[in-house]
Amino acid sequence: YQRRVHGECFKAGRYPEAIKFYSQAIQLDPTNETLYSNRAATYSATNDHSNALKDAQKCVELKPTWVKGHFRMGVALFKLHRFEEAVRAYSKALEYEPSNEDIQAKHNEARSAMKKQVQGLTPGRVTDPLECKKTGNTQFKEGKYEEAIAWYTRAIELSDRSPNEDTAMCYTNRAACYAQTHSFKQVVADASDAIAIHPKYSKAYLRRAMAYESLEKWQKACDDYKMVMELDPGTSLATEGFRRAQKFAKETM
Repeated sequence: YQRRVHGECFKAGRYPEAIKFYSQAIQLDPTNETLYSNRAATYSATNDHSNALKDAQKCVELKPTWVKGHFRMGVALFKLHRFEEAVRAYSKALEYEPSNEDIQAKHNEARSAMKKQVQGLTPGRVTDPLECKKTGNTQFKEGKYEEAIAWYTRAIELSDRSPNEDTAMCYTNRAACYAQTHSFKQVVADASDAIAIHPKYSKAYLRRAMAYESLEKWQKACDDYKMVMELDPGTSLATEGFRRAQKFAKETM
């Protein structure tokens, strides 16, 4: 009966009343993902997309394989202009319902908006290092390495006064761009800066090891691969790289 009342309030456009009813129902049944999903839809209808996102996230937390939770997240993120995250949410929803045309259409819309957002921005106009990092990631995925370098560079500039793990990640990501353009000395420099900030960041050691290989600095490559194996056991790239570099190091002794 209560669920019918909630639904009637929503359909009639009595959104504040519906939110009140859903909130009361959640207090009685806090692990019911459907209630969070319905309240998320109601928040979206009132343009309260921040709360809609929180409810959608709770919905996904309670039932990770339910397509509707990921769909609700996508809707809220899109309305908040967080287009890259919206694309990821819709992609997750499509994993569970790949033939859902409505979700596919939303996914395409979000991808288009994400591309337009990236094209309309320049690094110098952005003051949030995390936003710069996200844009750099997008550019990297699209194979636009020079553009990605510019965004990672801006992120580093914005956080360099008080560097943290995100700064180290930006150095490492920029190193990956330089690797794609075969600028291996730059890879070594960026990976070294990342390690100085975050001494246990295995990905930075791996990037540097691979660059050292390309520069035929075999012993240094061995040392870095060995560090990756200690920090992140089971990394096949490190194990294979270590054997390869060790072989060449012995041959050149």
